[in-house]
Amino acid sequence: MKKTHYLRCDLLRGLHSLNFLIAILGSFATMVIIAKTQVRFPTDVIYIYDGIRMTRMALLTLAFSAIPYASCFCDDFNDRYIYVSLIRGNIKKYVWSKVLSVFFSAWLAMFIGMLIFFCVAGLRYPWVSQDNAFSQMLIGNYSPICFLVESAMRESLLGGVLAICAAYGSLFLKNRLFVYTFPIMMYYFVINYVEKWLQLPDWCVLYRIYGAFYEVWDKEWQDFLYAVLMTILFMVFFGCLIHRKIEREIRGGNE
Repeated sequence: MKKTHYLRCDLLRGLHSLNFLIAILGSFATMVIIAKTQVRFPTDVIYIYDGIRMTRMALLTLAFSAIPYASCFCDDFNDRYIYVSLIRGNIKKYVWSKVLSVFFSAWLAMFIGMLIFFCVAGLRYPWVSQDNAFSQMLIGNYSPICFLVESAMRESLLGGVLAICAAYGSLFLKNRLFVYTFPIMMYYFVINYVEKWLQLPDWCVLYRIYGAFYEVWDKEWQDFLYAVLMTILFMVFFGCLIHRKIEREIRGGNE
């Protein structure tokens, strides 16, 4: 396998699969179920979306971020495909191809699933009701459609980060069920324990960084760019950890 084939092959494995479709439909269906069962007196799409994000069940959408490709290391090690992949390549390119593919497939699945939900909800409800001052306050001076698209992009970044984190966890426990539930466990642990124990400032709190209805800085575009920056830093951090762990695995397997 040539070095230049890594990313293309990984993207094909992550996007051209049944798991990718399951992740999209799962994200969409979860939001529909929450909207039907948890959101009272829906008036517009913005209000429904805010109501969904206020429930604990909303964490379930994060589980689907790991489905497309976060289990790639489980497959490669169990089938010993990783050793074949590295014959004509190197660990560094292999790892970063996986990191990018895991992130992009998770981000895209969540993003598409949320967009489908917004479109379906928009067929029945207005984007923002003129009679609902609360919804108008949430979006401020922004167009409701632009706000929803930006929110979906920003929130899906978190799904991508958690998928990479799950991929890293799979190097220690190569079990698909563990990989699929890891994003929820990790997010819940961080926001309920780590952030509270350390009393982190707002600019370090995950739900403020990636939550559409929270602000870290003064402008919405600043919050979005900050979320992108933090995502890149998380990707580099976990990518380095994955690279180090796989190097040790390969050395141990060859000894």
